[in-house]
Amino acid sequence: MAKNFNNRALAGSQKIYGWLLRAYPPAHRAEYGSAMEQLFRDQCRDAWKESQGWGLTKLWLQVVPDLVSTSIRERLAALKERKTMNEKLASLTRDRTTPTAIFIRVFIAVFLITFLVATAITFILPESYASTARIKVESDPADGTSQSPSYDPYFIQTTFEIIQSQLVLNRVIDWLNLNVEWGKKYFAGQTLKSAETLEILKGRMSLAPVRNTKLIAITVYSDDRQEAAQIANAIAESYRDYRVNTRAELKTKGIVVLQRQYTIQDEDIRAAQSDLESLRRQLKITEDAAVSQATEEQPYWDKKRDLSQLLDLHKLLASKIESETLNAQMPQNELVQIIDRAEPGRAPVKPNKTLNIFLGAVAGGFLGLVAGAISALVSFKFGDRGGKNIAPA
Repeated sequence: MAKNFNNRALAGSQKIYGWLLRAYPPAHRAEYGSAMEQLFRDQCRDAWKESQGWGLTKLWLQVVPDLVSTSIRERLAALKERKTMNEKLASLTRDRTTPTAIFIRVFIAVFLITFLVATAITFILPESYASTARIKVESDPADGTSQSPSYDPYFIQTTFEIIQSQLVLNRVIDWLNLNVEWGKKYFAGQTLKSAETLEILKGRMSLAPVRNTKLIAITVYSDDRQEAAQIANAIAESYRDYRVNTRAELKTKGIVVLQRQYTIQDEDIRAAQSDLESLRRQLKITEDAAVSQATEEQPYWDKKRDLSQLLDLHKLLASKIESETLNAQMPQNELVQIIDRAEPGRAPVKPNKTLNIFLGAVAGGFLGLVAGAISALVSFKFGDRGGKNIAPA
C-alpha cells in the first residue's frame, strides 16, 4: 500500500511540475526542460525516502518560489535580444540574493504556507449543520384572564430569556435524553448533569426575531443534521407548552379570586337580607307593600334598593366565573404557534470553506508582502554595508 501511494504521489508531483514548466519560454523548455524534469524526479525520490509526504511538501515549498522567480526572469530575458548559450548558462547561475529575488521568494513562501495552513484547517474542522424552527408568539393579556393582549416593549427580549431558561430547556433535555446521549457521544459514555448539558445546549442555539413580524427563529447547530432538527423542534414545543401551562395557571388563579369574591358577596347578600327582614318586621311593612314616601319607612326602602344592586352584581359575577371557566377549558394554542418546523439541513453551514480559503489567501498575501518587504530591506541594508566594508586585496 505504501509503495502504491509512493508511485501515485511521485507521478502526481511530476505531472504538476511538468505543467508548471510552461511558465518558462518555449526555447528554454526545449533546451532545459528534460533535464529539469529529470532533476525533479530524482529530488522527489530522495525527498520521499527521507520523510515521505512531509519530504515532498518541503520540496515543493523550495521548488515553487524558485520556479516562479526564474521563470519571470527568463520571460523578461526572452523579450530582449537572443542570448548566446554562455549567457543563458550564466543566467542560470546568476546571484539570487538580490533584494528583489529575496522579496519574491519570501513572499511566495509565506503566501503558500499561510494559504495551505488555512486550507488544511478548513478541511480538518468538524462540519456543523443548522436547523431552524419558526414560531409566532403573542403577549399575555394585561389582567391574565381577558383575551386582548397587552403591549410590552420588552416582550421579545423576555421571550428570548424564557426560551433559554431551565423551565424550557430542561424539558428538552429530558425528552431527548441528552444527558445520556451527549455523554456517550462526547464524554466517553459518562452521563452528564443537567446543568452541564444545559450549557452545551445554550451554546448550540441562537434566537433571532423575524423583522416586522411576531415570528421568532430558533436555530440549533449540530454535527448531526437529524439531531439539530429534533432539538430545534423540541425547543419550540417546550416553549409552547410552557406558555399554555402558564396561561392556564393564571386563568385558574383568576377564577379562584372571582370565586372568593362570589363567596364574600353571597355572605353579604344573606346578611343584607336578614337585616332587611328584621327592619321590615320592625316597621310592620308587608312583603308586597308598594314603595312609600313615609319618612319612618325610608331606611327600609334604601336598604332594599342596595340589596337589589348587590344581587345584580352577584349575578354578573356568576356569569363572569362561568365564562372564564369555559374559556380556561379551551385550548390556548394561539399564544404560541409553530409556523415552520425544523428540517434536517442539506449541507453543512460551518465551516464556510469558500470564505475561509479566501481569507487564507488574503492573509497569505498580506503576510507575504510584509515578510518579503522586511527580508528585502534587511538584505539591502546588510548587503550594501558588507560591500562597503570589503577592501581590495
